[in-house]
Amino acid sequence: MSVQKVPVQIRFADVDMARHVHNAVYLQWFELARMALLQGFIAPEHDWRKEGLILARNEVDYRMPVHLTDRIEAEAWCGTIGNKSFDLLYAIRRVGGPKPGICAEGRSVMVCYDYTTDKSIAVPGPWRLALEELVIE
Repeated sequence: MSVQKVPVQIRFADVDMARHVHNAVYLQWFELARMALLQGFIAPEHDWRKEGLILARNEVDYRMPVHLTDRIEAEAWCGTIGNKSFDLLYAIRRVGGPKPGICAEGRSVMVCYDYTTDKSIAVPGPWRLALEELVIE
């Protein structure tokens, strides 16, 4: 496994009065990439109400604006893995056009959680193995 890439359709509603994508939309794009990455190793029948994840932190660094007609991709990969949490890293990349490149970068901290006991738990073994293959430093 490597970087998970997801093409993103920019909607008219994503664009603000300054004619570029509103800052809050980038978190939605990170979520698209995150869910595609997680679906790569968490079974579709997994019961998220019992054992799952809590999004504990989100960070975004904006590099250059995205406009309505840009072609972009959201990318996700794993940064570091702790005992009960792991970092996911993101990039929003403009593909083609006159100014290709990274438009935003981000990071989120994901905490593994047992919803039946309301406590954080160790990263499940199979998840850890899959995440280790996704680590890019």
